[in-house]
Amino acid sequence: MRTRIGARRSKAQWVGVAALAAALWLWVWSVRPPEAPEPARAAPKASAPEAPPSARRAASVAAASTRAPAEDPAPRIDEIEVEKPEVCAGEENLITVRAHTSNGTDEYLHSVIGTRTGSRVPLRIWPDTDGSYEMPTIAVFGRNNVVSQSEVPRYKVKACKPERIVVITHRLLPSTPGDYELTARIVDVGVKDNPDARPFKPASYAWVFDDGGSEKTKAPFVTHSYERRPQTALVSEFLIRVEVQSEAGEKLAGRTLLQIPNMMFQDLAERGIVTIAATPTPRFPKQDGDGVVRQAFRLWHHRDAPVRIDTVTAVRYYAGASDASPREKASLGLVEIPPGQGVDVEVRLDTVREPDVFTITYFIEGETAEGNAARGTFSLMKPPPAPTKESSTPVMEPVLLAKIKRARELLAQEFVTDEDIWRLEREGKMADLDVSPPRTTAP
Repeated sequence: MRTRIGARRSKAQWVGVAALAAALWLWVWSVRPPEAPEPARAAPKASAPEAPPSARRAASVAAASTRAPAEDPAPRIDEIEVEKPEVCAGEENLITVRAHTSNGTDEYLHSVIGTRTGSRVPLRIWPDTDGSYEMPTIAVFGRNNVVSQSEVPRYKVKACKPERIVVITHRLLPSTPGDYELTARIVDVGVKDNPDARPFKPASYAWVFDDGGSEKTKAPFVTHSYERRPQTALVSEFLIRVEVQSEAGEKLAGRTLLQIPNMMFQDLAERGIVTIAATPTPRFPKQDGDGVVRQAFRLWHHRDAPVRIDTVTAVRYYAGASDASPREKASLGLVEIPPGQGVDVEVRLDTVREPDVFTITYFIEGETAEGNAARGTFSLMKPPPAPTKESSTPVMEPVLLAKIKRARELLAQEFVTDEDIWRLEREGKMADLDVSPPRTTAP
């Protein structure tokens, strides 16, 4: 079912949606790299001596700051597509909205459908006890958060409901630029209303990531990287699907839309800066037996040509001190960062020679062949000291003690984290532990 909207714009104000979109906008701004230097005058003409790289970079920032007009027209909603004309209560119905801008700024479009962000949302409607329900509102935002609104075309939500539904949740893994953990959870909805319902024991999960990738797992979760997504718009959207097959061969499916803000797009479009990203390996630093912390970082960017590196500086931060060291020149052995996979560098912190330093932050500045400033930053952090009896609170709860012991055995590690235990639990490797409360005997 499709509804063509044309060029009309609703004048109604939808405060909740506008606030949600504004929050998304602020989040994108909050994760940007350090602010650009103060704009300087543009470089002289070719007949004059060439300006230094810092002046050319500042000029590109100044030019970018004047690109966007003060006001933008609201987007035009062209079409709203409803996947099914009727569904049961709580059943997914994919709503797709298509829109465009009249001034050629489609790359800034982002949408909210009901309470969900995205232009392709698997919508679930749960009617009230009297069977009534309202259709959610759609808001499409353009540059500077100008908005157009419309209602989801009405479709029929019947009194029936599925026995089970699959809900997908996602989270960005810490210390990564784009690795997401996806988890599928089976929720019993109408099983209690059907006495003949058979149990559903999952045997496998088939994932489709909407970027050309797919994977099959036995556990109800998977990790997938969207780090190398094209960042040519304000947000990237991926309609993720999972199909769960039971031991008896039955199948359930669920979808969710993952919307990721694109920091690199905004830095280039709004500030004229090409972002240099840094991916750490391992994700968390480790200190070797010689007291040296070593960590590798893969430096990369989204341009099709190499980025020339002009300067690398470093700042040291000290434990117990409010001030950091002045910026000092540093060397990463870089002349340029090639396109594609980029280049790997290794940095180190000698905790024996510098016992008070807990973080070294590196700042990279360069320039693209087109004359855009290129900038990036990453930090090497001293890991926290290993726990001791004196610095730790003893674990007294028997079940948690059993989980810690099991995790240490499975991972062959002296110390384990909450993250380790949580992952092993979801893999089913703690299922045989007795988590029932202790029995009490009558006096």
